Parts: sequence; C-alpha cells; structure tokens
Amino acid sequence: MKPRFRGLIAAPFTPFNPDMSLNLDVVPLYARLLRENGVGAAFICGTTGEGLSMTSRERMQVAEAWMKCAGDLRVIVHTGHNCLEEARDLTRHAAQIGAAAVSAMGPCFFRPRDQDELADWCAPIAAEAPGLPFYYYHIPSMTGVAMKMAPLLGLAGARIPSFAGIKYTHEDLDDYEECVNHENGRFDILFGRDELLMEGWARRALGAVGSTYNYAAPLYIKLLKHVGAGETSEARKLQDKAIRMIATCCDVGVTHFASSKSVMAMLGVDCGPARPPLRNIAPERAEELRHRLEQEDFFSTACAVS
Repeated sequence: MKPRFRGLIAAPFTPFNPDMSLNLDVVPLYARLLRENGVGAAFICGTTGEGLSMTSRERMQVAEAWMKCAGDLRVIVHTGHNCLEEARDLTRHAAQIGAAAVSAMGPCFFRPRDQDELADWCAPIAAEAPGLPFYYYHIPSMTGVAMKMAPLLGLAGARIPSFAGIKYTHEDLDDYEECVNHENGRFDILFGRDELLMEGWARRALGAVGSTYNYAAPLYIKLLKHVGAGETSEARKLQDKAIRMIATCCDVGVTHFASSKSVMAMLGVDCGPARPPLRNIAPERAEELRHRLEQEDFFSTACAVS
C-alpha cells in the first residue's frame, strides 16, 4: 500500500461544456492550479465531481484526463455506483490507469442495512484493485447510508486486504474520533467537512478532502499552520472566514456546487455548468456572488494559477 494521504485533498468539479458534454481540455490547467496552491491530491468523480450524474464511460474519461496531467498530484478515483458490476468496472479501470487509490460510497438504492452488509458490498469492489488502497466514502447526507463507521473498520479490515480507511463526510465528531483511534490509528480517516476543519484536526485528522480546497487552499493551509503552532485564535479567524465564504456561496439561489463552479470561472478555470437536476447560477447572481466575495476579501486568499 502507498503512504497515507496528508494535508489538503481537493474534490475537483468536473468541467462541462454549455451543452453538458465533458470539457476535458480544462483538466491540465485545473491540475496545475491545485499543485501550485499546495494541494497534494485530488479526489475525482465524487459528490463535488457530479460522479453519479455521469455515465461510467464518462467517468473513465475524466479519470484518464486527470491521470495524464496529474504529475505529483496523487489521484483518488471515486468508483462507487448503485450497480455493483459498474462499480467493479470503474475500480478495475482506475487501477489500470495508475490511480493512487480508489473509494466508493455506499449504494443509495437499495441501501445496506448495517455495517456487515456494507462491508460485504465494498469487498468485491476493492478486490478489482488489490494493489490500491480502498477507502469507503461515508456521506450519509447524500446516500442515506446512515450508520456508525467505527464498527465498519473491524469488519472491512478483516474482509478487505486493501482496506485503508474512510473518507468521512459527516458531522458525528465522536464517531470520527473513534475511527481515528481504532486499533491505535490503524486506518486513514480523511476528514470531509471543510467548515469543520479545525474541529476535525482537534480530533486528530491528518488529511482532509473538500470542495472549497479547489479555490481557497491557501486560506486552509494558513489555517492549519496556525493550528500546528498552537495559535488557536488566529486559526479560528480563518475558519470563520471560510464559513462565511461557504455561506455566501450557498446564498445565491443555487446549490453550493453550482455557485462554486462560478467561483472557479472567476479564478480562470471555467468548469462550465452543473448537470441537472442542479440549477445553475443566473448571470446577475454570479455578479452578486463576486461582489460579496470581494467584500469578504476572499480573493486575497483564493487560489491563483501562473
């Protein structure tokens, strides 16, 4: 198994053309933006990447595009799918193209009833890439697979030789900490709530996956430096700034994903529209968003590409 993931891991948006087809020409610039701004890895085709709004072939094309230009950016490919065979195909493909790791969320229709069924679901998926770390993707707000994760660790660890840990996108910080401490820290538990990054680090998180790391990585890197230096008040100021930034993006009439794609365009990496059923931001609201972000002094800590 490869070394664990540390620091910021961006969850990239998938670039689409106005007609909703893939716009993979954007990916090389996108990858450079992340590398130049201190992001060490990319978690592609997940929630932020609208993975479940794409065909399996499209997801493979996106993965191939990222692998061609990743350089030293480690790429985690989300291969989850409601159809087990599709998930296995996606995982096998990710291994063939040289991904650093694979991850799969639980199926949302039908859902596993408990951790035992969930471990059984994950096992054949991970088996398609036995040489790659496998991370279960816990995001109950989207999948409805709502159960404690600490009990999954022992089950999956015993059944899945490549089981590396969990991408944990949930607010149950006690369960998160129990996962981190399980078997003296045997597993890699990646934290997945950007607005709670300080709280995650207080619970011994060492790696974090998030959508806002696409465009505000310098802010979070500075935040974590303050945390490491014990400068809690300075770190809290930056965390509060991030919370205001996220709230602003959620307050322009569309989802955070759609408004954040607009932010990426403001920074010179145009990822196009979001696919239905997500509604895209109106031009006048995009200008409002830019103005409000300027008022929050967002662009002084936003990502830039040379």
